[in-house]
Amino acid sequence: MENRSLMRSALLCAAAFGTAPVAAQTMENSEDQPPKAQSWTPSNSIIVTARREAYAIDVASVTRTTVPLMEVPQSIQVLTDTLIKEQELNTLDEALRNISGVIPSLSSELVLANPIVRGFEAELFTDGLIGYADTAVADPASLIAVERIEVAKGASSALFGGGTGAPVGGLINIVSKTAEPGTKFSVRGRAGSFDTLQIGGDANMQLDDNLSVRLIAEYQDAGDAIDVVDIERFYVNVSVRAVLPTDTEIIARFTHSRIEQLEYVGLPASVVDISGIDPFRFSGATNAPPTIVENLSADFSLSQPITDSLTLDFRARRYENDFQEFATTTLTSLFPGTGSEFPIISAQLPVSVDEWTLDGSFTAVFDTGAIHHTLLIGAQYDATNYAAASGFNLIPLGVLDFADPNGDLDFGEIPTLTNFLNNEYRTTAIYAQDQLSLFDRLHLLASIRYSELTLRELLGGNGNRETYREWDPRIGALFDITDGLAIFAGYAEGSRLSVFFNNPDDVPKPERARNYEAGVKLGLSDIGLSGTLAWFDSKRTNVPTPDPGTFFSSIQTGEQRSEGIELDLIWEPNSNWSLLATYAYTHARVSFDTVIPTGDELPRVPKHAGRFAARYRFTEGVLEGLAVGAGLTAASSAELTLPNSMRSDSYILFDAQASYDIGPARIGLRIDNILDEQYFMPYQYLAQSVVRPGNPRSAFVTLGFDF
Repeated sequence: MENRSLMRSALLCAAAFGTAPVAAQTMENSEDQPPKAQSWTPSNSIIVTARREAYAIDVASVTRTTVPLMEVPQSIQVLTDTLIKEQELNTLDEALRNISGVIPSLSSELVLANPIVRGFEAELFTDGLIGYADTAVADPASLIAVERIEVAKGASSALFGGGTGAPVGGLINIVSKTAEPGTKFSVRGRAGSFDTLQIGGDANMQLDDNLSVRLIAEYQDAGDAIDVVDIERFYVNVSVRAVLPTDTEIIARFTHSRIEQLEYVGLPASVVDISGIDPFRFSGATNAPPTIVENLSADFSLSQPITDSLTLDFRARRYENDFQEFATTTLTSLFPGTGSEFPIISAQLPVSVDEWTLDGSFTAVFDTGAIHHTLLIGAQYDATNYAAASGFNLIPLGVLDFADPNGDLDFGEIPTLTNFLNNEYRTTAIYAQDQLSLFDRLHLLASIRYSELTLRELLGGNGNRETYREWDPRIGALFDITDGLAIFAGYAEGSRLSVFFNNPDDVPKPERARNYEAGVKLGLSDIGLSGTLAWFDSKRTNVPTPDPGTFFSSIQTGEQRSEGIELDLIWEPNSNWSLLATYAYTHARVSFDTVIPTGDELPRVPKHAGRFAARYRFTEGVLEGLAVGAGLTAASSAELTLPNSMRSDSYILFDAQASYDIGPARIGLRIDNILDEQYFMPYQYLAQSVVRPGNPRSAFVTLGFDF
């Protein structure tokens, strides 16, 4: 397109200028240093530099209190806006690779798979409230409005819920940038591989002493490593913050995202090693209609101090999600392929979600003798209406030869919708939590949640009308061995209604989870070292899994278990260096089942995975303003399906980044897969043995201005 060509030409000059440096963004520092560097350590996490005052707050909103993370007996990891900018990250899946034990869902499978934490599917929350979706369609279209990303590992049901219940595998909370005091503006353009063109802006305006507004928007038009795939993304975030004379803080926010892309369904794993296969060719009809995902949400929050030690918090959200999925895919359970040739069918899946979520709580901070309490008591209500339909054209469009570079099929008529669902989910819950500190060394946590989970199948299914009553406890303890070094242990349970359960003969049962963890936390500010080393043992029961004997049907039998060790470290010895290291050993498998073989490993979960990233910032001399970085990401092979049949590749990838600040301007460069490694990752599509080729070597240039 003409506009794409013009913009590409304009940005080639920026790319040429940016090839000398390699990632980063300017960061806040103490008074004795130039204002060029800000720590990777989040403002709401463990402080890791000797100049503690420069890196502020050490709490995370995912804890629901202001208790420092160093006193919370749970593994919680946080990625800041600074790290996101320095690594030139653009999507949620790119960012989550910096946290141990997290397997993100890929951008191209956003309507098919959720991220995985510690071997089990996790839930996506935004600003502490769920936007219910039965897949990862709630994934933000961009990171431009993301202040930080928080990951709470293990069952987190005691304080969070909505949709079909509460998170039992893990919680990923996306914290949005919000209107704040001051007036500032920024614009950013991005271009690079796969014909990527992207432009966005951020405008924050203080209207008076107590009122601020903020508008953030971004548009992207790009291709993909997969041939003929086009992606168009749009995102807008508007927020208003008001502080009343009564110290009442009110925040209102509206967000809208829209993603349109030709849906990629994966490459049959059995053809990967066949001679002549182009791994990047599209796996279906290239003239299929694009899949469209649209998210709308409106948020309101109020925080009211009642006394110096008692605060009321209230939050409400209206969330709407619509997606129209079109695909052409193999269906090997009915039409097995031969060699490189596979029959291809077409399908459509429209889904609509309407949700109201309300959450109100009181937080009290007080002492009883030598014990310091942070007491949280609250209630939650969530009403979700879910409507979906599906249609499969089970007469193959034809046979696609993956070894024929010119082979293609015609999508033909859109399949008729034949299966319809209309469900209502209601969650009503009360919760209480007390965090106690004794003698400034021993920190205890105890919480309990009572939930009533209601399922109403208005259309489709078995016409179930069930209400389940669940209790979810959580306890933990943390002991400070010395300042900046603590040991912790915890136990938590979780429950939720079953998701993706499709069986006309069974009434779904609540899914249950229990999680043990223990470990060590570091916050050694004198040497700039922070992090967590944790052991965990998680178990889930009543998990819906595909029925190997019945197409598009589920079963709830047996249990799954995940055990492992995780390490997340950040070392910042001074304002110049930031180093990140993560490692996860995860043994996730079927521990009992009546159909799937016991011991089969859970799909998409490598036993070994990790990342190392380093950043150096020049803060003086002729190179002042330049920052360079490099990283390594590795993972062992993983199973593709249950029951196990085929595995993906293991891989080691190298990346590099650079940035240079020139007054109000910033230019950045990111290079992925520097050695152009060819590898294949697990891909989730109708529980088939399919993979996606990893992206080849690619490069992206960003140019931004702050005013």
